[in-house]
Amino acid sequence: MAQPVVTSLLRGLDVLRCFTEQRKVLGSSEIARLTGLPQPTVWRLCQTLVKAGYLTVEQPDNRLRLGVPVLTLGFAAISALDIADLVRPDLQVIASSFSAAAGLTTRERLSMLCLQRFEAPNATLTVNWRIGSMVPIASSGVGWAYLAGLATGERDVLLADIKREQPDLWRKMEKPYAASVKSFARTGYVVNDVLYPGLTTVATSMLRASDRTLFVLNCTVLSATNSPDKIRREIGPAMTAATERLSTALAKGISH
Repeated sequence: MAQPVVTSLLRGLDVLRCFTEQRKVLGSSEIARLTGLPQPTVWRLCQTLVKAGYLTVEQPDNRLRLGVPVLTLGFAAISALDIADLVRPDLQVIASSFSAAAGLTTRERLSMLCLQRFEAPNATLTVNWRIGSMVPIASSGVGWAYLAGLATGERDVLLADIKREQPDLWRKMEKPYAASVKSFARTGYVVNDVLYPGLTTVATSMLRASDRTLFVLNCTVLSATNSPDKIRREIGPAMTAATERLSTALAKGISH
């Protein structure tokens, strides 16, 4: 028997997903374009979300931004994961050891969502990536590590979605992705220096068996001061060691 689906609820969630760190304020016509929904439908959904507090109206142009209740739900979801607390000590050590930013991510549709992030006080980075930020799976180190950590069948399905929805991006990234994932099979981590010029990301993945959620740890450093040799000798092994420790903890049910 098919499970009941509340279409209007799903459409309302699609509206909320239109808002990102880069798209903080949107008009209803922009939301209609992003969701593919008719303008009258978007208007009704937005009015309902405004009434509930999930969207707020900015004057004088009546554009919309997320309301506080959405942020509350987001932080509650992160807290409920428990894994965010579990990885904190390792992320702090990695960030401090390599003058880096270290984080925890997982998948959100065709993007990777930042769940936890630490930055060393002496880190000199040119991108401000925070909790709640997202980057495309196709072009990011965390996305490549996520793909590498999937079972073959699951990876093929996700890659098919990416190729269909983001063909131009995928054509640019297919060769560096393939090289990085090939290296993953040998080393246990991926390296990406194409998403943010001047920065290199090293990423590993780990599975929470209780619900089959795949998480990714990452370490982002300045390319100029972190050679491929240093990544191979120091950063990569540190990342894989942390992932192995955390994977063991997850398997024992420390985080669920």
